[in-house]
Amino acid sequence: MTTPSGDDMLGRGLRLLTVLAEHPAGLGVSAAARAAHLPVSSAHRILGRLVEERFAVYDEDARRYALGSRVLELSRGFQRSPAGYSAAAAPMRRLAARTGLPVIAGVLQGAEVLLVLSVQGTQHLQLRSAEGTRNPWNATSLGKAIVAGLPEEERERLLAGPLPAVTPRTLTDPEPLRAELALVRERGWAGVDEENEIGVRSIAAALPGAAGDSPRLAISLAATVILTDEDQLRSYADALRECVEEVAARVSP
Repeated sequence: MTTPSGDDMLGRGLRLLTVLAEHPAGLGVSAAARAAHLPVSSAHRILGRLVEERFAVYDEDARRYALGSRVLELSRGFQRSPAGYSAAAAPMRRLAARTGLPVIAGVLQGAEVLLVLSVQGTQHLQLRSAEGTRNPWNATSLGKAIVAGLPEEERERLLAGPLPAVTPRTLTDPEPLRAELALVRERGWAGVDEENEIGVRSIAAALPGAAGDSPRLAISLAATVILTDEDQLRSYADALRECVEEVAARVSP
């Protein structure tokens, strides 16, 4: 079996943790070894150590390994750190209180948006997306807000695809998406209507990058189509931009 260069014990352990994160129902040692490109004996030894340190758990009946509680502790620590965008929490809470809607922050990673922080509104919407969730950029207001501000070459690379359809309403044609991104740049915010989750619409605005940099973090307001019509949600665009500006001031070096 071919293993990556620089394949030390730490790297192998991190690959196994990543594999377990991608399979929340758990994996047997052979399947985990294959997914991590490791010999079964090495995977078994490392998984055993991860279980000892509570980064993994082992179900003896199912003979499967899954993520352990220490991963949750790391996640909470990340959220409180500057890298976890903790500086965005207070402005996001104020926006949620002002609008009654959940506020979500996400970053662009490759062709996906990773949700890094969320604040619940008074409506207590049960959204499918949660912190740690990844969604295709083209299906989300967060993704469109960020991609609209990218350099043209990077933006065109993302428009070249793939552009997966998450729902029947997801835009997957580069031409309408290109036109929509131009509109986002003009008005300063992006929107989706049931493109990532049926019954949910959202608007988002991206933080401006520092000189020479591109925006990578965006903040969105989400709402159900039943409780909040499109015009009402759009009326919060100014409040959303104010929140983004405050967050940008807090996270700037």
